[in-house]
Amino acid sequence: MRGASLLLVMNAFVWAALEGRGCVRTWRHRERSHPKEFELLQPTPTQKEEMEAMPRHFDWCEQGMCTSSWNQHVPIYCGSCYAHGALASAHDRIKIMHHKMGWKRPDVMLGRQSFLNCAPSHGLSRGCKGGEPADVYEFMRVYGLPDETCLHYNATDHTKYLDSSNGKCPPEGYCINCMKTPTNETPVCFPVTKVVRYRAKAYWRFSGEYAMMKELMNGPITCGMACSSEFDFNYSAGIFRDTTNYSVVDHDVEIVGWGELDGVKYWHVRNSWGTYWGENGFFRIVRGENNLVIESDCHAMLPDVSDDELIWDEIKPAYGGSEFGLRPFDDAKIASLEYPLEDTNEISWSSKRLDKHEGILVEEKLYSALYVSRLTVLLFGIAMASIGAVAGVLVAAMMYRRGWYDRLT
Repeated sequence: MRGASLLLVMNAFVWAALEGRGCVRTWRHRERSHPKEFELLQPTPTQKEEMEAMPRHFDWCEQGMCTSSWNQHVPIYCGSCYAHGALASAHDRIKIMHHKMGWKRPDVMLGRQSFLNCAPSHGLSRGCKGGEPADVYEFMRVYGLPDETCLHYNATDHTKYLDSSNGKCPPEGYCINCMKTPTNETPVCFPVTKVVRYRAKAYWRFSGEYAMMKELMNGPITCGMACSSEFDFNYSAGIFRDTTNYSVVDHDVEIVGWGELDGVKYWHVRNSWGTYWGENGFFRIVRGENNLVIESDCHAMLPDVSDDELIWDEIKPAYGGSEFGLRPFDDAKIASLEYPLEDTNEISWSSKRLDKHEGILVEEKLYSALYVSRLTVLLFGIAMASIGAVAGVLVAAMMYRRGWYDRLT
């Protein structure tokens, strides 16, 4: 009986390792989860001088560079704040990039549901059970994301495919259309396998007021924060300052700018709880105090919009669109492309396309160490299952103390 109990404990450990990582980036159990290089750095005297020279007020939304806001919890609760925070920053940066390139194009709203459907089967996030902004940017780096016209957001994830596709993401989990076809008078739904995909050329992590302000000059950023009950239930408007000292990072948000009011410095932040929350979906929080540890763990990314160039050509684009997806329009132009559009049937392409760009700064993988040796973890779990009752009690106690935790709010 004791051996069986231990086996159950070890099976839980093995499946947790196989299906998703535990506390990697949150501030709970920080002595285990956060190497020293990610600790909050104080600005140097030179950096303080640079900050003094920066504008007292800077905001991308006021410059017309913010896209629409979202609500992660409609139609049902979904712990996908990490995806909303990361993607909000990504498509705002795409808008900024389009503007700098002189492209007058509609806003791009990236496919939240495509990510939630497909990323977990590649070991990136746990879908509606939480994840990290780096999961989103790594998926964009390797696979790319379509815009949200491919799939509407329904606050579900990959688990709906467990019975039909062994947990993998089928083509219809990435992009679909539902229309009449030449062979069907009755409208049917079918996968669309050739679409424009937006990628991340690079993404990186940083912390501290100076680094945040400096990076914000390039575009909005995504930061983790600790949602105290004071923030969750009492904030309505104004500049928030938490007094509870809560420091467990359990939420991700997009920071779009900074400012100062009556001598109080603040960050201007977009939440993902709907526009009826806070200041039209945004909030302000004191700056330079690491309140709710919002200055401790931030990410930014560099978008790749090269697929756009293949269709946004007024004279003769390489590809044109159809109800079945993109199709060749100029065969000669396509033949000259180093990287023509790929099919999305498998959602399993290599990252060689982006690896050929120089100067890519990609965050050191938290994933390879956790997922590459899954077989080793499995064998380790089986071996440990043979230990006696005393070891079982000790392992169970250790597992209870460690816990498994992801950003959900």
